[in-house]
Amino acid sequence: MRRAAAFWFALVATNVSAQVSGSVTLVSDYRYRGVSLSHNRPAAQLAAVYDDPRGWYAGAFASTVQLADPSNRELQAIAFVGYVWRFPSGLSSEVGANYSAFTGARGYSYPEVYWGIASENLSGRLYYAPRYFAQDSDAIYGEVNGSQPLLDRVHLLAHAGFLRNSSENVYTGRAVTHVFDARVGVAVDFDQFSVQLSWIGISSASAAYPVMGTRSRNAAVVSVSRSF
Repeated sequence: MRRAAAFWFALVATNVSAQVSGSVTLVSDYRYRGVSLSHNRPAAQLAAVYDDPRGWYAGAFASTVQLADPSNRELQAIAFVGYVWRFPSGLSSEVGANYSAFTGARGYSYPEVYWGIASENLSGRLYYAPRYFAQDSDAIYGEVNGSQPLLDRVHLLAHAGFLRNSSENVYTGRAVTHVFDARVGVAVDFDQFSVQLSWIGISSASAAYPVMGTRSRNAAVVSVSRSF
């Protein structure tokens, strides 16, 4: 999801005419910024985005989730809107905002604003949230995403992310948490769908996130997507 973020940023950075695009995805483990929000189980996802030729875009992403409380399957929905522009050098930049909401745990909902920049094969984003999930404290998340063609329909994918989250505790006072995550994978595009195999690692499996116990901080994730 970074995967989702890379999805819509790649679309708005390359399209020059109004277009509605989207995808339906089945993933073996929904890893959000390195952390499993599906309790290490499969998840179904849907994404859609509208690109305006003047640079504006808007869309939504939805995924099944399973958080620590409640433990039943719920739904996460992210709505986003932004604006992208191009430089003479060929680089693209963007600003935008999104809102993440959860059906069964509304206290986990939070807003974010972001700024990003992208070249042909490399992109980065910086996010700021005044509160993060159920915490009454701000968070900053930065990410870099890369894609390198290997063959005609095969791409090498890479991602690195960093979360700085602060929290308040009546006993220990203000504490700052730093979490690193990374992803390396291969994507294969077919005529009707695409398949990704990724290895994902994170420095802390639960810091700043209301998730249930994970088997490991590292995981192999498989996803199958159909674009429309």
